[in-house]
Amino acid sequence: MITYQDVQAARERIAPYLVRTPLLRVPALDEALGCQVYLKHEGFQPMGAFKLRGAMNKALSLSAEERGRGLVCASSGNHAQGVAYAAHKLGCRAVIVMPTNANPVKLAGVKKWGGEVELVGTLSSQREARAAELVREQGMVEVHPYADPYVAAGQGTIALEILEDLPDVQAVAAPIGGGGLISGIATAVKGMNPQVRTVGVEPAGAPRYTRSRAEGRPVQLESVDTIADGTRTDHANPDNFAMIQARVDELYTVEDAWIEKAMVLLMTQAKVIAEPSSALPVAAALSGALPVKREDKAVFVLSGGNADPALLARLLTQEADKKAEVR
Repeated sequence: MITYQDVQAARERIAPYLVRTPLLRVPALDEALGCQVYLKHEGFQPMGAFKLRGAMNKALSLSAEERGRGLVCASSGNHAQGVAYAAHKLGCRAVIVMPTNANPVKLAGVKKWGGEVELVGTLSSQREARAAELVREQGMVEVHPYADPYVAAGQGTIALEILEDLPDVQAVAAPIGGGGLISGIATAVKGMNPQVRTVGVEPAGAPRYTRSRAEGRPVQLESVDTIADGTRTDHANPDNFAMIQARVDELYTVEDAWIEKAMVLLMTQAKVIAEPSSALPVAAALSGALPVKREDKAVFVLSGGNADPALLARLLTQEADKKAEVR
């Protein structure tokens, strides 16, 4: 398991390459979510999501010879962009294995930063198998989206910034896909203040870690079905599961309908864009799944803003139609 010191070292390593994202106090959301709302929006990173932190930390940990062999990753999109961006900045090749149903915005982002894209299947296990082939056949270095200590430590730097900006925070809630983000965040939070609640949220259609906690072991799902494309991982990683068990206080799941409602709420009331995966923590509070009190200072980590414009248009049109019917 990674340590608090690993997260501190990651911050020093990656600081020149990323944005220290703002912690936004948003009173307009207090009533809907039932607490004092703070948003940590990673959409302000150069490639629009938190994944840059972990990808860059891993890439910078490699030797020049290792980077010269090229980087490869299997990703649904945001990690793909993070690896492509890191390779671009460090002057090395990057091959990105993405799903055939990849978010078009994320696919375009990978290509923007010079990543070579291969489209393979729809399940994370299929993408990971192809990435492993490239490691064996071409000697490339894999930058795994969540099963890597350097990646998890890089993601944890988000929490260092949160607790420095809001020392009296009472809860930090983050989305869960492969588990690297929540593992890193929980490690840093508990290292700085063990009394702060650490909360992870998954889609009901991809409850890897919720089910793993219930069964007491990492599980493999037969299928995943969720609008949250950044969380379509079909298995729980053993190392991340160990950290989640030890350091994450609460796990919740939410249905896609609540994710969509949270996205609309964020757009119309907070005036920010959050992709479906990013909206998971807000959806948990909005639905009532995540219990909070009016006086609680709660930080909701918005993991990225790379939403499909067509999805945003559909959600806003539906919202406008509902208001028109009321009139």
